[in-house]
Amino acid sequence: MSDKEWQVAIFGTFDVANYGDLLFPLIAKTELQARLGAVQLHAFSYHSRSTPEWPYPVTSVSELPRLIDTLDGVLIGGGFIIRFDKLVASGYYPPTPEIHHPTGYWLSPALLALQHGVPLIWNAPGMHCNDIPSWATPLLKLTLELSPHVQVRDALSQATLSALSDQARVEVLPDTAFGLPNLIDLQQPSNEYRLLCEQAGLNGPYLVVHSIAGLESFLQLWKTHSALFAPWQLLLLPIGPVLGDHESILGADLPRAVSLPTWPAPLLLAEILGHAQGVIGHSYHLAITALAFGVPIFSSANLNSGKYTALLQYQGIYPLHANQVIDPQWFVERLGQRCSCSRLIESQEQLRRHWDQVAELITQGHRPTSQPMNQFWQSLPSLLEETRLDGREECLSQQAELDQLKTQWQQLTQLHRQQQELMSQTRSELDRMYRSSSYRITAPLRSIRRRFKYLLGR
Repeated sequence: MSDKEWQVAIFGTFDVANYGDLLFPLIAKTELQARLGAVQLHAFSYHSRSTPEWPYPVTSVSELPRLIDTLDGVLIGGGFIIRFDKLVASGYYPPTPEIHHPTGYWLSPALLALQHGVPLIWNAPGMHCNDIPSWATPLLKLTLELSPHVQVRDALSQATLSALSDQARVEVLPDTAFGLPNLIDLQQPSNEYRLLCEQAGLNGPYLVVHSIAGLESFLQLWKTHSALFAPWQLLLLPIGPVLGDHESILGADLPRAVSLPTWPAPLLLAEILGHAQGVIGHSYHLAITALAFGVPIFSSANLNSGKYTALLQYQGIYPLHANQVIDPQWFVERLGQRCSCSRLIESQEQLRRHWDQVAELITQGHRPTSQPMNQFWQSLPSLLEETRLDGREECLSQQAELDQLKTQWQQLTQLHRQQQELMSQTRSELDRMYRSSSYRITAPLRSIRRRFKYLLGR
């Protein structure tokens, strides 16, 4: 370690009240300080935040152009931040319209880092189920190829990004939250944890339930078998208030249920989960935290889809289905079971190597990326023109499909009109026949005929 105070920036959505997002700067700072000594970690997001209202200071990305030359390293992520859709969170937009949304808190900082030779490190972000628009493809391809360390948190993200370039080396890294045991010692409960338990009335073993909708099967189990769950209290805990989590969603008639006086700081929330006998909920980082501390997690998420598929490799995670009755004995037997998980040990070793590499890249200093960046800017007008033409061709293709559908619709409409006219003519002819004199005169004969056929049939 040197006497230098390293200046490192990390980018993500650290300005919103969401447990998982708030963890990443805290984990990065702890891991880098253990390897580099003095580290000043700058958390960058759209909007600035300050203590004591926020767990740590957050700098607005609008300040990055002024500060980029002072940085020794840039980390992108983690979390689900490699995205191009506009609905990141309700009302969440850049501080100025000049900053693109939502790439302003991840892609633009990456390009700035490369332009100034700052080591660019992908700190296990995710992007599954998020398409890459044509205009962004050359930009993203460039950042991947010039980054010395690209780690993403799931195989789906890896597959999408690897398809952009044969040169870029994109690898899968477990979410850095699996390293939480390096920050929290459950054998030595913190004073903040003891005080919070006292304030909330938690005076014995407890379960944590995520304060969201969709957990009716568990809530019914808790109410119906109250006597069976008598040894435990139930802590109602919001994980992402910015996403609408609130204790009131779970109802007010839950036996032995308590809630906290305030939403806890992220590491205190992690400690609460680590001391639980069981955790019930949907959140990705709720599940990861439970798994990291060996706490059984009953997840309402679809574990066979998206980022959640990686969690099936760990022992201690159990799926909960919304419309499926839970066997009470099955549930109780799994509470409090803390078993050794080989996959968890492997993941934490992967994370140790990751942070070693990150620290080494930072100490190596600035990288010679300005020349390829200058070449890219030189070719940018052509790329933009190609993108515009590709977009025009795509629009023309979509317009052709639309015209074809319109023609088919007109043909169907015409056919429907012809059928309507034919039916109208048929009804008129039938009506005219029923009103004719010959039809009335022959009515008795038709009646005899029908009766005769009936008798023959018998």
